[in-house]
Amino acid sequence: MKKILSPQLTEGIIGNSKMLAAIKGNGELFRIFWPYIDKGQHLGRFFVGIQTDGCPDSPVSWFHTPAWQTQQEYLLGTNILKTNLVHSEMGLAVKLYDFILPEADVLIRQYQIKNLKEQRRSFSLVGYCLFLIDESPLYDTLYLKFSHQALIQFRYDTYILLAAPDYPLTGYHCGREDVGEELLDTTSKGKFPGASSNLRGGAGILKWELGFLAPGEEKGIALYLAFASRERQVLDLYTRTINIPTSSWLDKTASFWQNWGQKNSTLKHGLEDKEVVPEEIQRSLLTLKLLCNRKTGGIIAAPEFDPFYTCCGGYAYCWPRDGFFAAVALDEAGFYKEARDFYFYCLRVQETDGSWKQRYFTDGKWAPFWGHQIDQVGAVLWGYAHHFTLTKEQNFLAAVWPSVCLGVSYLFHSLSPANNLPQPSFDLWEDNYCQSTYAAAATYGGLKAATLLAKNKGELDKANLWWEAAAKVKKAILTRQWEAKTKCFLRGINRRISANEYHWHKEQGYQVWSTTDPLELYPVYWAEQDRRIDAALAGLVFPFRVLKPTDFWTNRIIQAIEKFLTNVQVGGIHRYQGDVYAGGNPWVITTLWLSIIYALRGEKEKALSLYQWAIKNANSLGLLPEQVDRRVGGPAWVIPLGWSHAMLVLAHLALGNRLRGYPLTEN
Repeated sequence: MKKILSPQLTEGIIGNSKMLAAIKGNGELFRIFWPYIDKGQHLGRFFVGIQTDGCPDSPVSWFHTPAWQTQQEYLLGTNILKTNLVHSEMGLAVKLYDFILPEADVLIRQYQIKNLKEQRRSFSLVGYCLFLIDESPLYDTLYLKFSHQALIQFRYDTYILLAAPDYPLTGYHCGREDVGEELLDTTSKGKFPGASSNLRGGAGILKWELGFLAPGEEKGIALYLAFASRERQVLDLYTRTINIPTSSWLDKTASFWQNWGQKNSTLKHGLEDKEVVPEEIQRSLLTLKLLCNRKTGGIIAAPEFDPFYTCCGGYAYCWPRDGFFAAVALDEAGFYKEARDFYFYCLRVQETDGSWKQRYFTDGKWAPFWGHQIDQVGAVLWGYAHHFTLTKEQNFLAAVWPSVCLGVSYLFHSLSPANNLPQPSFDLWEDNYCQSTYAAAATYGGLKAATLLAKNKGELDKANLWWEAAAKVKKAILTRQWEAKTKCFLRGINRRISANEYHWHKEQGYQVWSTTDPLELYPVYWAEQDRRIDAALAGLVFPFRVLKPTDFWTNRIIQAIEKFLTNVQVGGIHRYQGDVYAGGNPWVITTLWLSIIYALRGEKEKALSLYQWAIKNANSLGLLPEQVDRRVGGPAWVIPLGWSHAMLVLAHLALGNRLRGYPLTEN
C-alpha cells in the first residue's frame, strides 16, 4: 500500500469544497478526500477499462495505460474535467467527463464511447476499485448490494458506493489483492469469479455490458461514486441522484460553477464591454474555491500528494500564512464570502495566547508541525483589516475584534526588549529559525492594521498605543535588519544554526555564540546575521508596506533579488540563496511577488514578463505548481498550489492598477 500512496503529481482536480478528487493526465482517478477536502483519503486504485465482447476471456484494455492517447481540458469556467482518449489499434475514442455534484457527495465519471471502425462491435465496461478507507487496509468490508446492483465498501462511518445506473451488471467479484493471484491480473484477463463479499483490504470488480456499437456510433455510461456515513444514507443518496439524468447533472454542475464565478466577481469592474477576465484568472479562482472547506472556512495549501512525508512535510493543511494570501486574493476579486469564512475560521482556531499554530486541519484540529511562525499572527491581523476595508462590514469587525486584541497582545509580548523585533521563530519558508525580516514586516503590518480597526471601533487609546508599537518595529527593521555594507536587508538576525555551521562561522570571523535548551541539557548555537538574499524581503513592500514601492530601500531589494535569485536557465525567482528544497527550483510565488512590486512601481513591462512566465509554466490545464523545474521549465513540485494561484490573481490586479485594498494605510 505504501507504493500506491507514494508521491505523485496531480494533473487536475475536481470537487465541491467538501469532497476533493485528484486525477492524473491519463484520466486515472487516484485520490478522493471526504468528508473534508484534507481528510480522509480513501482511494488506493480505481481503474476503468473496456472489454471487447464475443471472445472468451477477452482482455481488458485499461484507459489509463500508455496504449491510450490522452488530452485534457476543463470545460470553460467550470471545475468539470474532460479527458479525451483514443486507442488507434482498437478503433475506439472515449470522452470522459469527471465532476462532483455541487451540493451532494457524489462523483460522476461520464464516459462517451465511440466505435471508430467500419464493423459493428460489442463491448463491456469494466471497473476495478481498491478503496483504502482513511488510508487503511484494515477493518473494512466490501460487498455487493444486489438490490441496487452496486458495490459498497465501508469502514467505521465511511460508506462508498459504486454503480452504473443505466446498465445491468454482467459480472462482479469481491476479493483481496494479497491472497493468491492478484485480482487486478485476474480482471485484466477478463475473468470475474463472482464472490459477493470480502473482509479486510477488499478489492472489487464490476462489469457492465454496453451492447453493440455500429460504425461511428457513440454510447454513454456513467459511473457513480457516492459517499455517506451509513448504508441507508448512501443508498438513499444514490437513489435520489439517479432520478435525474447524468446529462442534466453535467449541465447543472457547469451552471453552478459559471454562476459562482460571474455572480461574485468584481474582476469585470472597470473593463471595457468586450474585455473578459483571462482564463488563467478564472482557473485560479475556481482552483482556490476547491481548496476552501465550505463548512469550516479553512483553506488548504494543496491537495495531499505525499502522505508518508517521504519528500516533504505534507501540503493538505491550513497554514494561516497560505490561507491569508488566498483570502486576500479572493477579497480583491470580490469573493467576500470565501474570504470571510476563512477569517472566521482563524477566529475559531486562534490559540488562547493570541497566536496561531503553524498549521491545522480544516476541521480546526492541530496538524503535525515542527515549529512556530510569528509572521502568521501579523498576517491574519492584516487580513482582518483588509477584508473590513473592502466590505465595511460592521458585523465582521465586531466578530473579529476580540481576536484582534488577543493577537496584538501576543505580538506585544513577543517583541524583544533588546531590539524591538519579534523574538526568533521559524521564518516564512519554515527552515530558518531567527528574527527574520519578513516576520518583522508582518508584525509591523499586523499592528498597523489593528490600529486601523481600533480607530473604526472608536478605541483611540488602543489605536495610538498600537501605532507607536508599529513605529518602533519599523525603526528596528530599518536600523537592525539593514546591512550597510551590502546596502540590502538581511534575511534575519540572531539565527539558530547547527554545530557544524557554528564552527564554520567562527572560523570565518563571524559573530557567533552558544546558549542551552530550556532544560539546560543541550547546546544551542547562534549566528548574528543571515546575509543570504531572500525573496521574502518583498513582504516589506507588499502587502505589509513597511516600505513604499518606490523607496530607496525597495530599489535595493529588487536589485538584489534580480541579481542573486534569478534563474538564468529557465527564468523565475528562487526563494533565497542556497535553497535546496525539492532540488532548489525557482518558485511561482516569488516570481509573482516581484511582478506585483514592479506593477506597483509602474514598471508594467517587467511585471508582465514575470506574470507571463508563471502562466507559461502552468500545466496543460492551467494549474500552477509551487516550483518550476530549474533545468527544463514546467511544473516541478506540488500542484496546484493555492498560494501560487492567489499571487497570480493579485499580480493580474496589480497590473491593471486595481488592487483596491492596498495600501491599507499610508506609512
